[in-house]
This record gives sequence, structure tokens and C-alpha cells, in this order.
Amino acid sequence: MGQSSTYADQDAEQAYRRKVDLWVLPMLCLMYFFDCMDRSNLANAKTDGLDDDLNFQGNDYSLLILLFYIPFGLFDLPWNLLIKRYSGRLMLSFMSVVWGILALCQCAAKNFGSLLAIRIVLGIFEAGFFAGATFYLTLFYTRGEMGFRLAVVQSFAVLASAFSGLISFGVFQIDSTSVKGWQYLFIIEGGMTLLIGVLGFLILPDNPQKAWFLNSREREAATARLLRDSSSEVATDFNLKACFQSWADWQFPIWCIITFTYPVAYATAMNFFPLIVQRLGYSVVKTNLWTVAPNLVGAVVLLSVAKSSDYFRERTLHIVFSLALSLVGMVILAAIDVLQHKGVAYFACFLMASGAYIPSCLVHAWHNNNNVHENSRAANTGFFVGLGNLAGVVSAATFRTEYAPKYLPTLVATCCCNAVCIVFVTGLGLWMRMENRRRDRKQGLRVREDGVDTMRISFISFASTMKSHPCEYPGCGKSFTRAEHLRRHALNHEQSRKGFTSRHMLRHDKRDEEAGGPGLGVLNTRKRTRRARDGTIIVRPSQREMRSGARSTTSSSSTGQDLVAEEEQEEDEEPVDEAPISPPISGTDPSSLPIVDADPFLAPMMPGGPFEPYVEPIPGQFDAADGSFNVGLGGMGDFFSMDTATDFNLPFAATCNYNWLFDVASLDDAFHQFEFPLGFDTEPFPGALDTEYNQAVDKYDGPSALLEVASMMNKEKMSQSALSPIMPDILDTDWMSGTSFLGPSPPPHLPRLSENCRRGILSLVMQVSPLGIDGRPRTLDSPLLTLGALQGYCDLFFTRFNVTYPLVHQPTFNPDTIDPIFLAAVLFMGATYSTREAHQLAVGIHDKLRNQLLCHEEFSPQPQFWVLQTMLLIDCFGKMRAGPKQRERAQLFHCVLIKLIRRSNCCSIQDSPHLARSEDIDQAWRQAMDAEQRKRLAILCFMWDTQHAALFSQSLCMSAFEIRSSLPCSAATWEASSAREWAHFAARETNRPFLTVLKGYITPGSMSRPRDLNVFARTVILHGLMSVSADLKRRDQTTLRSETPERVGAWTPRMSRSYVLWKVDFDADCLAMKLGQTADPRRFTGLKMAAHALYHASSLALNVEILDLQIVAGAMQILGRTVTPADQARSQDNIIRWLHEDSGASTAVARHASHLLQDAVMSLHDWDQADAFHFPWCLYLATLACWVFHRGIDPSSSEPRMNTDLSSLIVMMTNCPSTTELAALSGKYDPKPLVAAMAQQLATVRWAVVHDAMKVLVGLS
Repeated sequence: MGQSSTYADQDAEQAYRRKVDLWVLPMLCLMYFFDCMDRSNLANAKTDGLDDDLNFQGNDYSLLILLFYIPFGLFDLPWNLLIKRYSGRLMLSFMSVVWGILALCQCAAKNFGSLLAIRIVLGIFEAGFFAGATFYLTLFYTRGEMGFRLAVVQSFAVLASAFSGLISFGVFQIDSTSVKGWQYLFIIEGGMTLLIGVLGFLILPDNPQKAWFLNSREREAATARLLRDSSSEVATDFNLKACFQSWADWQFPIWCIITFTYPVAYATAMNFFPLIVQRLGYSVVKTNLWTVAPNLVGAVVLLSVAKSSDYFRERTLHIVFSLALSLVGMVILAAIDVLQHKGVAYFACFLMASGAYIPSCLVHAWHNNNNVHENSRAANTGFFVGLGNLAGVVSAATFRTEYAPKYLPTLVATCCCNAVCIVFVTGLGLWMRMENRRRDRKQGLRVREDGVDTMRISFISFASTMKSHPCEYPGCGKSFTRAEHLRRHALNHEQSRKGFTSRHMLRHDKRDEEAGGPGLGVLNTRKRTRRARDGTIIVRPSQREMRSGARSTTSSSSTGQDLVAEEEQEEDEEPVDEAPISPPISGTDPSSLPIVDADPFLAPMMPGGPFEPYVEPIPGQFDAADGSFNVGLGGMGDFFSMDTATDFNLPFAATCNYNWLFDVASLDDAFHQFEFPLGFDTEPFPGALDTEYNQAVDKYDGPSALLEVASMMNKEKMSQSALSPIMPDILDTDWMSGTSFLGPSPPPHLPRLSENCRRGILSLVMQVSPLGIDGRPRTLDSPLLTLGALQGYCDLFFTRFNVTYPLVHQPTFNPDTIDPIFLAAVLFMGATYSTREAHQLAVGIHDKLRNQLLCHEEFSPQPQFWVLQTMLLIDCFGKMRAGPKQRERAQLFHCVLIKLIRRSNCCSIQDSPHLARSEDIDQAWRQAMDAEQRKRLAILCFMWDTQHAALFSQSLCMSAFEIRSSLPCSAATWEASSAREWAHFAARETNRPFLTVLKGYITPGSMSRPRDLNVFARTVILHGLMSVSADLKRRDQTTLRSETPERVGAWTPRMSRSYVLWKVDFDADCLAMKLGQTADPRRFTGLKMAAHALYHASSLALNVEILDLQIVAGAMQILGRTVTPADQARSQDNIIRWLHEDSGASTAVARHASHLLQDAVMSLHDWDQADAFHFPWCLYLATLACWVFHRGIDPSSSEPRMNTDLSSLIVMMTNCPSTTELAALSGKYDPKPLVAAMAQQLATVRWAVVHDAMKVLVGLS
């Protein structure tokens, strides 16, 4: 069983438990109280003359109870399935209302037949309550809480038996000639039941996620505690097939026997207890009163035993104790003369009541505790409770009037049922204990934190890693040390795969033929290399060579002894169970690779199995699943202990890195057990607004321009002449002409600037002398440099930039103590979100800010951390917030920044400082956040470098294998405003190494994927996939493949599946956040859309060359390099070949591009699209892809083009059910309206690169 990584919010869980105990549990108890009152009041009514008034004959009373239990037992299962299908609130309340009405109808019965009909229908509607309430409670309580809560509910049944006597005594005192006492009893109890049922509709929730009395934090805690307790999913959909899957298990008939035998004593005590007490010879009034005390004692014992069972987490002994208790009481009643020994008999009644009521709650808690599937729990609970209700037939059938007054057959039958139940409960409990011990030996022992001997911690952790891969096939029980061993073993449990054996034999025949004859091609698959004592890698001779060598040696004793000793030494060095030899210090030692072997550098990139047919495992390669990990690198040390040249010349990933990441041994079934949807979500385009298209560009704000254009295109067809008056206006603008992005007033807790801070900034501005828009130097008294303006820039940095790219820790950021250069980098990055004039000022200061930093005394080969932060902000500003000159400069110094980051510890931060003592909490917080900032600096640098490599086709300067740190912490921990708040959230954090999680998506069969990652961490993982893809593409472009050109791009399907797997998990998290309302809607939309845009754009780049798209679209210059006619001709040929020969890739690109555009339009006004720097560039790439797909590259085509509006074109592309239908759309529609709309949208972005992209789109339109 996998370990749950769900954290525990203790405060929220306690509040949740209190509220459920306050609202849900009392309502269920009241409902069950009146259910039992209505069910048992027949015995009390009989003591008031019901049988005489309705002319009962012979065994009519027993028959009345017997026939009631038949529908009462048969309808439990259907009711429980309805509760799972709809909800407990609706069905339980509905049942209460109906049986309240039927209970009222009982007072109108005139004879035995009419009362029998009412009782049968009443049995149908009362049938499902206890089973439904039991299943309903499993949705709210954990396994350790279920037993006591069920006992509380069950105790109200006991109280109903007790107080039914008191209520009956009071009601029977009513003196009325027209209405009998037993009729008043039915009227009063039925009316109260009806009222409680109506209240159930109003108070009970459907499930914890819809509970009206819980807040969002408590709803999260409810889900987390259930997942942590049961290791299963909660709130699953109703599945009829899944309901009955456990019925084929061998334990099912055992449970049936247990649940059929224990309720016999319960039914005897519930229905016939007043008659048993009446045997003592008391009057009607005293009989009802004397039944109160045993029932009250039974309720107290029930709660005590159930609480003990939950506390000790044990069911078997407690159930056996209760069964034995009631068994002793019944044996006493059967063995003595009750009239002569009234005291002993009455004591036996106490024993019977104390033991008969307990098994009902513990048995059902027991089987629900051992079933983690909601559908199966619903069906099993309904069936078992129904089976127990049918056991009441046994009690009723043996409780006949001719057996009075001793009722010996009834007591004997009940004793036999108790004895049988004790035997089966004991046997099942013993089997579970043995099975738990077996699993503990195989999978490790789970111990409580208060019961751990600290001297044994290291032993337990060591033992648990010995065989940490158990086979989960039912009844197998085997476990393995290595993951690939388990995967190979799992094939034994699958159906045979047709054709595999024949291909296997064909390979043997081919090897025999090449070797020269039958049988000569059999390979000795043992390891051929080993490590000598001096550390060198030597080739081990084959067994045949060793035997021939032994025969050729002389008979000298000394020689023979030496040979034997050498053989024995080699045998001793042979790894146990054919485990691989220890890994060499270098990732690939040339001495271990034959010269004739294929190049191992690309072997791990070659796909394997049904997905990828080329696998060339590296001889002597070290397997990642061995567990020989370097603790300092979180289990990856041996794979990153490369040779000196490789280790000191990163970022290029070595072969050993890819060996580990792709897990070559498991390539055949890497995605075998994962079935995730490969389709895309399709949403209709919303109705467009009624606006005119030919308005000035500057009238639109950034997000609304696309919608305004789209709405006009819905009205009328766009022609080239209609576009011409607008496009020159766009071309006349520069990249700084975008609209202002002024956000709402910032919250009061943002950092505040002082006059000292302003003086430092002014001193810096005076040195750099930035120019204004008019070309004149800025004066220090400019309105853009006032304290209020600078404070606004600071606020924009922390509310816009630092939210999307969380680089600087806001709570510990103190403007008065940091260097003015660092403060200037922060402020003027924020200024880019302000007015155009402020942005221009920021660009002017940026031109000289890098020089100031390089000349600073703190700048060195190993600078302080603030220097790295400043350099990263300057690098980001130059690349994505400024013009072409600033971008080219940033590109020159980009590698300097990466080199300095490598010299620091930013790439290898694993754990945060631990909380030592309460007085050190503030220091621990600051140390932890300093480490987190260092980690995030390296991660953000890696992310931006990856984006430029994947989306701009630039060189990859930073490899994913350099990020050896853990993933970023959650937003709650990062944004904690105080040390105590941080400590509260930090206690829940789990450090997850970036590379380990990344491997879970590339090789999912060998590494589990965590479910509790935050959005930022998942975005980092996406960039890891993008980095690996970019690196593999570079390797394809730089590797000599004269004999194997078909292997170029063979890794693409595997990486595409990794992308899809990532999106499945990301969408699941987004859905959970949306349903739980755990995030600010605008911020949530921004994070989701930014990640989705990256996913679609990176998937697009996986299937087409980005540079070819730009060149064929007419880009004359790309990132400073002029496009030559030769470049244009080559790209034209590449794109035409791609369109006609690779339809799968072209349709995949079109699908991703259309979904990206659709998502962009659907999210207009929901977030600030300018906050994610990559988003407008992704729109540009998607537009080019759609333009190429619709053959915009060939405007002179003779095929007629249909004109359509933007919305219709996007909807058609996103809603094609198959790739064939999507491919059929290629070239049939004019893409110019789409291109024109996107040109309008990109015109509002202040980024020179996007401004050049907009000019390309204007040319296409």
C-alpha cells in the first residue's frame, strides 16, 4: 500500500469533528431513536390490549413480527444503493417521513389483516435506515472514529427500548373511551417521527464537501483525513459493477455468517424483552418500568466497549466479549426457574441487554474499516444489515406462544447463533492478525509516533527499504527490492500476449543463424564487466572460456591452487540474485563499452516496447532502482557522480542522467498501467459583444481587444479592404505603446518605502541619468520619482510580478536594509506595470543598472545572494520587459548569471532548517525563507531559460539535471506573514526532490507521482519536461546518424505522453481547487491559464520547428539574426513536407493551437494576461500554427477558401471528434480574420519581441 502524503490540519480537523458531532450525529440518533420506537412499540402496545382489541388468534403476534422482518431484511441493499446514487440526506429523510406517516396509520387498524399490511410496508421503509446511516457516517468519520459513533447511534436504539416503556406507561394513563391507549402511542410516536424526518431534509448535508456548517478549510481537512485514513479516493461516482466486486472474495461468506448470527440475540432483546420481563410475574405497568434499567445499563456498556474498541483499534476481542456476555445471560435464563429466582433472572436480563446491543455497531464498523471503496461499502453494508434483519425471522419464528412462559427453544436457538458467531469472528480475527504480521514483514511496520523506540528508528527505516516493492495482486504476497523486478513479475499475472513468443523464437533463430548453427546463438546474459580491486573495469571471461582455460593449464599444484582461488574469488564477488555491480565513478566508463557497440549516448533516448521500438541498454549500466543512493542528493547521488570533465562543464546532461531519468530497463512498460484521456476539453465560444470593429486600438484595454475584434467578425465577413485602414495605425506604434496595467490599491501589509530609500534611488538615478520619451535627461524632481510614485512601483512589483514569479520573500523584505541597486531592480521592474512614461524611465535606468552592479564591491565570482537576485531581475527585464537592444545585452550576460548560480548552493537546497526551540522560531523562519529564496532563484532562472529554448528555439543554457533541490514550498508557507504562521504551515510541508518527481512523469511505472503538489511546483515540473524535450531535440540535431536517420525524434511520443500525464494531474488539482474554492478566482485563473498556455505551446513545439513557422510567416529578423533567402527556402520546404507527410504531427499542432486560442478568449477579463510574460508569445505561435494549418502559406491555391468568423473557426477546430475530421479542415478556411484579431491583441503588449511578432501577423492579414 502506498503512503499517503496528505498533511493533517489538526485545528481544522478538530473543528470539523466537533461540527459533525453537533449537527450530523444527533440528527441521525434522533431518527434512529424513533425508528426503533416505531419498530418496538408493538410489544408495548400488546401489553395494553392490542391483541384483544384486534382479535389476535394463536401466533398472530409472532406472525406480525415475522412478516415485518422479511421486507425489513430484503430492502436494505436497494436503499443503500439509492443512498450512494443520490445522497444520505435525501434518502434517510425521505424514509423517516414515510415511516412516520405509516406509524400514524397503525392507529387506524381495525383487525389483524389491516395492521399486517401496514407493518409490511413499514418494514420496507424502515429497512434501509441503519445500513444507510452506517454508510453515511463512513463519509464523515475515519476508521478510528466509526466504532464509537455507531455505538452512539446504536445506544439510541437501546434508549428507545428503555424509554418506550416509560412513554408507554405515560401514554397508557390517558383515560379516553374513544381512543385506546395503544392508539395514542402510535399517534404520538408517529407524529414525532414525521417531524424529525422533515428536519433531516434541512439539517443533514449530502457529504462533507457540501456541508453548510463547514468552511472551506474544514472541507479540505475532511477530505484530507479520509484520504489519509483509508488510502482511497473519496466522493467517487456511483458504479453498480464496483458495488459487487468484493462479493467474489472468500471473506464475503464469512461476513455473511457473522452478520446473520449476531443479530438474533439483538432481535430477541429488542422485540421480546418486555415479554421476558413479564415472565417474572409483574403487572403491565411494572413490566414496562422494569425494562428501563437493563436497557440503560446496556447503553452504557455499549458506549464503553465501543470507545475501548476505537481507542485500542481492535474489533475481534470486543465483539467476542459482547457475544459471550449475552450468551451467559441467555444460558442463565434457560437454566433456572425465573419465578423462584427472580433476582438471578433479572440479573441475567442485564447481561443479555449489555451484550446483545454491542455487536451491531462493532461488526459493521469492522467490515467498513476493511473496505476502502465507497461503492463496495454501500452494497456490503446494505446487504449485511439486511441479512441481519432477516435474522429477526429466526427470533420471531422460535418465539411462539406455546413455548411460554420459559420460551426455551427461542433461548436455545439464540445461544447457538451466538456460539457460531463467536467461532467465525475469532477465526476471521486471527487470520487478519496473521495477515497483518505477514504484510508488516514484507512491507514494513507502521508504528505510532508515541510508541517508537528511537534506538530502532534507523533499523526500521533500513528494513523497510529492503523490499519496498510489494506485488499487490490478490493472494500473491511477493515483494521485490527493485522496481523492474516487480514490473517483470507483474507480467505473470496478466493474460498471455499473442505473438510475443513467436517473435522471441524468431530472434533466437536469427542469432543461431548469425552464430553459425543451431544453439550457437544462445547468449550468456550474466554481467560481463566487474570492478577490480584497483578500481578499473575489466571484462569477465565467459564460463566456456574459463573452462577451456582451466583444461589448458598445467597440473602444477601451485598453478591449480591459484586458479581455484581466482575462480572462488570471482564467485564470491558475484552479486547476490544477479544484482548489478557497483556503479563506476564516471557515468560511462569507456573501458566497460566494446568499441563495436552502438553509441550509448542516445540509447536511453530511444523508445522501447510497444511505444518506441528501439532499445539499446548500456552494457554494465547501473539501475536506478537498486537503492544505492547518495543521501546528500536525495537518492540520486550515484547518477550524478560524473567524471570530472562532465561534472565541471555543466549544463550538458550526461548519459548517466538520462539512464536514471528514463529508466531504460522499464521502457517497455513505462506507461503500461496508466490510462488517461488523450482528448481535449471542448467548450463552445461565448456570445460576442455588440461592438464595432473599426475603433481605434488605444480605445481597448489589453484583455478586451481580442473579444472586441471577435465580436465584430461574428457580424460580418472581414475583407482585405476592411482591414487596411486599421493595420497602418498599428504599424505606426512602437513597442512601448501598450496600455497601462494599473491594478487595484495594494493591501496595507506591503513593504513601505522611506525617504532614505528614495534618497538612495535618487543617488543612483543621478549617476545613470536616464532619458525620457522626449530624449531629455530625467530630473530628480520628476513626478515619476516621488516617494508616492516609487511606492506604487514597489506595490506593483509585489502584487503583479512577485505573484506570478515568486522570487522575493515579501514578509522579510526590508527596503531600508537592502542595497540601493537591488531596490532599484525591484522598483523599476514594478514600474513596467505602470504608465508608459514610468516604463520608459525603467528602461533608461536598466541600461546603466547592470554596469553599476558589475562595478559594485560585492560583485565577485562567488557573490552575495542579493547580487544574484539583482542580476536575475535585470536579466528578466532585458529579455521580456524592454526593447531589442536590452534583449541582446541580456542574452550576452545570461550565461554569466547561470555560471554564478552554479557556483552557489541555489541548485542543491533540499531541506529547510528545523524548528529547534520556541525562542528560535523567528530565526528558523528567516533561515528557511532565505533557503527558499535561493532555491526559487535557481528555479526561476531555469524556467525562463527553458522557455526561451523551447518557445524561441534558443540554445539551452541550463539543464534540468542541474536542479537538484526540492520543489518550492506551498503558497501558504511562502506567504506566511509571521514566524508562528510559517511554523504552522511548514510542519505540513513535504520536501520532494525535483528530479524524482520529474522522473515520475517521464517513467511513471518506476516512480509514484505525488498528489499534493502546489500550482507553482507543478509548473516547475512542466518546465522540467520542456527542458528534457529541448535537450533531446538538440541531441537529435547534433548527433551523427548516417545509418539510423529514422531514430530522429523517436523520443517524441514518449515526451508527449509525459506532457499529457502532467496535464491530467494539473487539471485534477485545478478542479479540486475550484470545487473547494481554495483560491482567489482571479489569481487562480491566471495561474491556470499561464500553465495551460505553456502546456499547449510546448506540445506544439514538440511537433513542429518554431523557427520554420516564423520564417514562412514572413519574419525578416529573429532575435537579432537576419533571415536569408536560403533560410526562407529551407523553411518553406520543411513546412510543406511537414503538412503533407506528417499529418499526425500537423493535426496535433492544430489541436493544441486552437485550444490555446479558445482558452485565451474564454478567459478574457478573468485575469491580467500581461502578468505571464510568455502568454502573448504563445498566442503568436498558436496563430502561426493555425495559419499554416489552413494553408495560409499557399495563398495562390486554386482551391476555394470559405470565409468564416474567428469564433466559428476556433470552435470547429476544437470540437472535431477525431484527427481525421480535423485534418479534413486543413486549407478549407481563410485564416486571415484570425490573424488580424491576434495582431490587434498583440498590439497592446509592451515587449519588443511581441511587437515584432505583431508586425508579422499584420503582414499575413
